[in-house]
Formats: sequence, C-alpha cells, structure tokens
Amino acid sequence: MRKKMLPILLALAILSCSACSEVPSMPELKTSKNTPPRPSAEENYYGNINYDYLSQGQIPYGQDRYGFYDNVFDEMERCVCDIIDRCVKSDPESGSFEEMVREIYSQYMDADARNEAGADILLQGAYMVESCSTVDELVSTMGFLYRNYGVSSFFKPDVMADILDTSVNTMYLMNMNTLGNMKENFTRTDAGPEEIGKFVDNTLKAVKVEPDEAKQRAKNVVRLINEIMLATMDSDEMSDMEKHTNVYDRERLGSLFSNVDTDNMLRAFGFDTDRCIVYDEGQAAKINELLIQENMRELKDYMISCIMYEYIRVLPPSYSESFSSLSDFEKDADDDAKRFVCDILDMEVGVIYGREICTDELMDTVSKMVSQIQDSCRELIRNCERLSDDAKEKYIRKMDSMSVLLGYNKNMTSPFTVTPARNGGKLIENVIAIKSGRKQKLISSVGKAPDKSEWQMPSIEVNATYYQLDNKFEIPAAVMSKAFFDPADNEYYNLGKIGYVIGHEMSHAFDSNGFQYDEKGNYNTEWLLEEDRERYRQLMDKATEYYNNVKLLDMYNIKGNVTLAENLADLSSVQCLLNITDDEENLRHMLEGIAVQWASLTIVKNLVKDINNEIHSPNEARVNAVVSCMDQFYGVYDVKEGDKMYVAPENRVKVW
Repeated sequence: MRKKMLPILLALAILSCSACSEVPSMPELKTSKNTPPRPSAEENYYGNINYDYLSQGQIPYGQDRYGFYDNVFDEMERCVCDIIDRCVKSDPESGSFEEMVREIYSQYMDADARNEAGADILLQGAYMVESCSTVDELVSTMGFLYRNYGVSSFFKPDVMADILDTSVNTMYLMNMNTLGNMKENFTRTDAGPEEIGKFVDNTLKAVKVEPDEAKQRAKNVVRLINEIMLATMDSDEMSDMEKHTNVYDRERLGSLFSNVDTDNMLRAFGFDTDRCIVYDEGQAAKINELLIQENMRELKDYMISCIMYEYIRVLPPSYSESFSSLSDFEKDADDDAKRFVCDILDMEVGVIYGREICTDELMDTVSKMVSQIQDSCRELIRNCERLSDDAKEKYIRKMDSMSVLLGYNKNMTSPFTVTPARNGGKLIENVIAIKSGRKQKLISSVGKAPDKSEWQMPSIEVNATYYQLDNKFEIPAAVMSKAFFDPADNEYYNLGKIGYVIGHEMSHAFDSNGFQYDEKGNYNTEWLLEEDRERYRQLMDKATEYYNNVKLLDMYNIKGNVTLAENLADLSSVQCLLNITDDEENLRHMLEGIAVQWASLTIVKNLVKDINNEIHSPNEARVNAVVSCMDQFYGVYDVKEGDKMYVAPENRVKVW
C-alpha cells in the first residue's frame, strides 16, 4: 500500500538528496483541478523535467521520502534477493561467495539452531569486561574485543594511507562508538540520550541486572557519553583537514592518554607502530579524562552495551526480544535474513551482483565515458583563466595519476571462512569470524603500501565515492544499472545521468578539500602557489555566497559553507559534461539526463532537516542552481533576464 504524495505545490518545489537505479516508475497519469501546470524550463528546470513524477508520483507507505535513487536501491535489492534465492537453492562450490551467502542466510533463518547455540560466546566477552579491576585491564579487554570480536568502544582504530605520506598505511584513532548516534543527536535533540539510555537499560537487564538498578546505571552511561559528545567536534568541522592532521608518536600519545598505559593499549589492539593520527583531539582528551577508576561501573556498562550493539541481530531469537520493538517481530523473516546477508557479506554479495550486472559491453562503455569526462576536464583546466601554468600542470598530473574503479572487485578474496551448518557451523560464531577476520586484515596492513586496486565500498551500495588519500574514485555496479545507463536511451541522455555521478566524484579531487592534496594523495597545503590558493579561496567565497542566496519554497536558504565541497563537485561535473559537445540537441538530452536523476518527493520537515544537517544541497538545487551557472543552458532553453532560472553572467559560478 502506498500513500499519496504531499500537496502538489510542495512536491514541485521540494526534493531530497540520496544516491542511484531505474528511472522512478510512474503510475498512470491522472489529471486533477488541484494539479498546477507544468512549469517552463525557464521558470523551474527541475520541476519542468520531473513534472510527471512530482505531480503524480507516490511515497511508499511508512516512508517520508522517495525518489530516483530510492528506486535504484529497490531495483538493486530485488536483483540481490533473486541472487540469494538462487544461492540458497543451489549447491555452490565449497568456500565460494555463493556458499557463504547460502550458509549465512540458512543459519540466520534457523531459529531453533540459534537458540540452541545460545549467546555464551558473547557473554564471555561481557564477563571479561566485568572482571576487570583497573582501567588498564579494561583497555586490554577493549583491544581483545576489537581484535577477536570486531567490537569498538572508546577506542576505534582504523588503518588508511598516511595523510602526510600516502605511500604507507598508518593507524588512525577515530571517534568512539556512539551506538549509532551522531553528536548532534546529543547536543541538539533528546534522541541520542533516549536511544542509548534505552539500549543500555535493555542490555543490562539482558545480563540479569535488576530493572531499577539497570535504569539508573543506564542514566549514568548516558551522562558519561554526553560529556564526551560535548567535547567532540561538530559535523561541519569534519571537513576541515587542519583539525585531523594530528600526528602522534608513542611519547606524545602517552601524554594525550595520561590515564592509560599506551604501550599496553597499542599492544592490546594489535598495533606495533610508533605513529598514530588522532582524528579528534578534543574527544580523545575527554575520553582520557573519564578513563578513571571512579567511572569503572559506567565504563564497563558502556563496553558491554557495545558488544550487544555489534551483535544485536545475531542474538538467539529468544534472547533478543527485549531489544526489539513489536514492528521488528512483524517483519518478514525471509526479507530480514536477506538484508542481514547483504549487511554482513556486503563485499561478497557485491561481487556476485557485479558479475551479473557488469557485462563486458557495459564496462567498456562506462570506461569510455570516464575517459571522455576526464579529457573534457583536462581541456577546461588548460583553458582556465584563474589557474597559473604551475597549477594547470599539477592539476593535469593529478588527473593523470587518478585511479578509477568501476563495477566490482573481480579479484577479491575474503579474510575469513564461513563454516557450513553440516560441519557444525553456527551463525553467531560465523559472524564473529567474519568481523574479527576483517579487523585482523586491517591491523596487518599497517606499515604496508596501500593497495589502490582494492575496493572500499561494496558494489551493491547505491553510491559512489572519491578517496582523497588514494586519489581514486569508485563507481559501484549498482550505479551502473539500467537506470543510469540504458542502451535503448539516447547516448547523451545516458551521459547526463551516469556522467553526473562520474564527473562529481572525479571533481572531488579539486573541490574545497581536494585542492589541498597532491597527485599522490598527500595532504599538502603548500602544493599550489599562494596566488592559486588565493584565487581558489575567492572561488570558494563566490560559491558560498551564491548558494547562501538559493531559496527553497521561497523561505529556506541553503547553507553555502556547509555544502561547499559538494556544490563545487556538482558545478565542476556539469561543466565538464556540457563541454563535451556543442550540439544543441545533444546538450538538451544531456541536461535532461542531469535533471531526471534528482527527481524526489519528500515532506517539508525533511527539507528543513537536510538544509540544517546535510553536506549536499537539496536535490532541486543540485539541478536548478547548477544549470543556471552553465552558459550552454541559456542557449538551449532560450533563458533570458527576468526568467526565474536566470543568473547574471558575473554571478554564475564557474569552477573552471
């Protein structure tokens, strides 16, 4: 059952922001006296191209937004469900990804076997935490849980290319595990404290703490985490790399964590390294302040909750009821099992999916599109007046050094094995093996050269990403589905759709963050000459001011400083695309392809929430605000001064 979309007038002006599959399916077009007329391209290009969807589309029942990218996800999910069904019904090769899928699905569905297996293996971890008598013992247990259970708590190590020397992997100490909540959930709403308080309360009752005591102890854990959140940087500070280049040797790390034996900490987590990058010094300092004997009860309760949070979905059904709402138990068991398989075996399922989606013809065509867009960007760089010859040379070199991963990882191997049920395999033990295997692989990569051919996102993810430290971007198979590239469609229409995604990720190499990284991915603020950096700052100021003045529903202004990097990537992408051809009909098809992928229905409160919290501009602006800066748009649609889509030439933001 679906519910009708909101009032039409809002739908034509509103959009959300998401990520990628089939063009949104439309119900039979119906007329209504309340339906406003289709706006002209000169008045509202986004509303003009997506008029049918905005005026007649529907938001699925129970949701508050739906659009092109959601439809892509639904199409991908249907395909993956079919893949899982085939794996379950077949007799796949031993050790294959297909066998892993079959076993995890079947073991998840076997409620009797899960109840028989019990939760003792997780409770052992909880007992280890409970038996600690000192902070250093507790830190040692944190490391054990990280390595052997894949559980992070106060310390959340990761391994990436060193931000100052990307030829080698180094250890990063990332922000703590907040049980699925962001800082803003604590500092701006009551949602974070309420959710964590309820979860910790349920965890403590599950390990046999009396209800009244569990409730009070949960409140104390919330207080502790709230203190840490108040010392944590805001989301809008996350993109400021100056705040993340905090390099520590062992001695300096010992000073930061003065309440902890840091040699013991590194050893416990499995890291034999003298170099560490601390992501958020303010949070780290506050964690150290609270890691004291007086807080042992709260520290333990939080850590036990982290164990349960990591494994909540594989607890025996009879054991997990206290953590679940009624709606959880009303979910379709088959659907729930398939979602779990996609979560725990995301990379493996992605490879199977990629094999089906990524034909040689598709891979060849998309690869040629990438080259076409990159060549267009090179041309724009060479002709860009704001760039010095030195900057042009460096930007071209960065483009030439860029790695592009398309589709899926054909050579992927898994750092774990899944034991079939016929050989005594149990779901909870297999999931622990999966999580710990991935952590062990991560730990072993410290000090080694990064492998730029290794995928970091699963191919079933409806998204695409550029990685600054690797100077590479990934376009997963899900974003190469028929919705983004349909052989039956006009080639320039296809180029507008998938090309926007390709160009956007490529352009992050040169956005307000990317321009500070050299061609090897090293963070280097001196990479460009001061004159080029000053001109770029002027571009950033102009883009910020431009988007600050973009209004939605004639009352909500975009936050140009928060969305700056994504806006620059959007502007650069479309500029690169439109530079590929000067044929008016080809440009028209491309512009339509650019616009159609952002079709989306939402409710007003989502729009306000996105404007306040999202790093991307709302979808309507990702069309209208962008094409209004493109000279070609004015020629194709005969947009003139006085039209709503018109922006004076001197105010149009040109990245190149």
